[in-house]
Amino acid sequence: MKILFTHGYFISEDEKESKINKPYPPLGILYISAWLDKYGLNNEVYDTTFSNKQDLKDYLKVEQPQVLAIYTNLVTKLNVLEIMQFAHKILPNIVVVIGGPDVRYNIENYLRYGADVAVIGEGEETTKEIVETIKSGNSKEFGHIDGVAYYSNGILIRTKERSRIRPVDDLPHPNRHK
Repeated sequence: MKILFTHGYFISEDEKESKINKPYPPLGILYISAWLDKYGLNNEVYDTTFSNKQDLKDYLKVEQPQVLAIYTNLVTKLNVLEIMQFAHKILPNIVVVIGGPDVRYNIENYLRYGADVAVIGEGEETTKEIVETIKSGNSKEFGHIDGVAYYSNGILIRTKERSRIRPVDDLPHPNRHK
């Protein structure tokens, strides 16, 4: 199964950030990527920071991931919505997983716009369980997983909050090499 992590930040679209030219690494998805690696769930990361939307779209066409996990925040929301719609257009069986700080406050909007399942709060264990569920052949029902929201038969399902990973030292180092 191909699992791809990405985000919607393109530095070339931000005039001020382009001038400063000190972008931040997408640590959230790099931590989750490392967590999946820890459990033998191979995945890739497409860092859009120095890329553009067309390059990402071309990459999706070629690689055709079964799971596309996207980090979003208020600044990247519009790009992420476009990426989700594009992914579903070219890959009808893809499962789009959305996570990030903006998701908690706009769950229904993200789900209606193209996310299949939203991660609320801590993403490492939640994403692992989502991927394992999809690998088992179920890509529609995630009610057994803490920290998610999704639609089932037109009804919004939101599970209880995921407990934080303690101690934090249990987290592997982020996959900066990816």
